[in-house]
Amino acid sequence: MTIESCIVFDCSNPEASIPIGRFGLDAHGNGRFGYGLRYLQTLGAFSLDPIHVPLQTHEIAIPRRGDGTYGVFSDAGPNAWGAKLTLKLLCESNHRAPQNAIEWLLSSLHHGSGCLGFSTDPRTPPQLKNDIQSSRALSARALQEMEAYTADPAARIDAETAHLLFPGSGLGGVRPKTVVMHDGKEYIAKFSRPDDLFDVPAAEYATLRLATRAGINVPSFELIKILNRSVLLVDRFDRVEGNRIHYASAHSFLDPKPLSPDGRDYVTSFSYAGIAEILRPYGADARGDAHELYRRMVLNIMVGNVDDHLRNHAFLMLQPGQYRLSPAFDILPDIEAAGRPQSIGVGEFGPARTIANALSQCGRFLLTQPEAREIISEVKDIASTWRDEFRDAGVAPRDIHTLAGCFSVADEAERPQVQVINAVLAHDQFVELNEAPQAIGNRPKPR
Repeated sequence: MTIESCIVFDCSNPEASIPIGRFGLDAHGNGRFGYGLRYLQTLGAFSLDPIHVPLQTHEIAIPRRGDGTYGVFSDAGPNAWGAKLTLKLLCESNHRAPQNAIEWLLSSLHHGSGCLGFSTDPRTPPQLKNDIQSSRALSARALQEMEAYTADPAARIDAETAHLLFPGSGLGGVRPKTVVMHDGKEYIAKFSRPDDLFDVPAAEYATLRLATRAGINVPSFELIKILNRSVLLVDRFDRVEGNRIHYASAHSFLDPKPLSPDGRDYVTSFSYAGIAEILRPYGADARGDAHELYRRMVLNIMVGNVDDHLRNHAFLMLQPGQYRLSPAFDILPDIEAAGRPQSIGVGEFGPARTIANALSQCGRFLLTQPEAREIISEVKDIASTWRDEFRDAGVAPRDIHTLAGCFSVADEAERPQVQVINAVLAHDQFVELNEAPQAIGNRPKPR
């Protein structure tokens, strides 16, 4: 029988989880959530999402989104890689696959993002097992089995490797990963895939080094080698001294609808500026976070990180109703970046991957033009050293050559005749303003 509802718990303190309310689905797959009356009277009660799931006594509709998700509830559950691992775990234990979003949440091992946990009974909190292995358990054999499983989900995983990998079943993203204990804290261990065209963990490590030098807030990170295989370890910023921090993605806050055919949404809400603006009423440091977000946007343009979708930006709750932008994560050059725009809007020309576009709406980030240009200059000076940084980080010369196209904007910005990239992208075509001034009048007007 399919389970149609579950109890949502606040697991901020894993040893004293508190039932918050009930999340359920109707016959059409749309969600509904109601806060428990006892929870509403609890000191420190907080809204799961101040925009879409505010604290109130009556039930709240949680429509299923176009991608099948349910906002902040889905942030806490598995997708892609995590879902694949969850299915493997259920198969190995002779359990059936989840039939709906509720069963997916209940099937997770509760190592997902943030502080939410799920159970079928308010008197029975989720079992938050302390089953996370040490990073020292990352053996060559475990990596070989993980790679075989990545290539073929039917591949066998022995009990030892399963124990290592399955804490990653609550994590999002498409790439293989798990959770390990490292230096007494939870870290996410990110692995290579057999079909990778370059050493992805090493490249992400090098890019995080660039981001740190560019003044961007990133978690602690470390690269380890296991028989010539790179593994990137990234500190879990939603875990502090054993407690769990409430987490919501920008995707949940913005609740994007199907994009308009004319691309206007990339200029307004489905954008970096849209993230800054949606956070502002709830931000503990709205101005600082807007400036930080602008700096990240510029770096992503410079390094060719075009997989910067709304789930790759998040907020952490400091106290009820107050959020901060989370540390940056998943910053990685994309080998197809030279021919692609960003995943979300940059400025007046939508997702165009240009500095001119980044300057066009700097006011929405609470920046003046001189302030924005200063940030661009600072990031450019760091990003233009990417080859040296990647070499120092141990990235192989062949991989540096493979990734060169990702850094075209940073490299272009270093040319003496182009101090600021003055190209704009309109309908996926670049117009070189300094070489074709007559085309300026033909570009689409900002909406």
